[in-house]
Amino acid sequence: MNQEVNFTLSLLAVSLVQQNQMLKQQNAMLRDLMDHVDAVGDRLWRMDRRLTTPPVDQAGTRKRAAKKRRLARKPSGKKE
Repeated sequence: MNQEVNFTLSLLAVSLVQQNQMLKQQNAMLRDLMDHVDAVGDRLWRMDRRLTTPPVDQAGTRKRAAKKRRLARKPSGKKE
């Protein structure tokens, strides 16, 4: 009878160790998944920020900069 109890206890202990290892693996996988979800959420947030900000008018900016350069130059006197 005592051997049966010891055998049963050893089987239960092995089963408990295996369950503990499985739970640790699942926990690590869930942490990794949460990290990926956070990264995707950050990317989506950045994309949303880009979509909601008004686009930069690069052509208009270049024209204004060229106009300022022309105004900053001294007028050249034409000699005919």
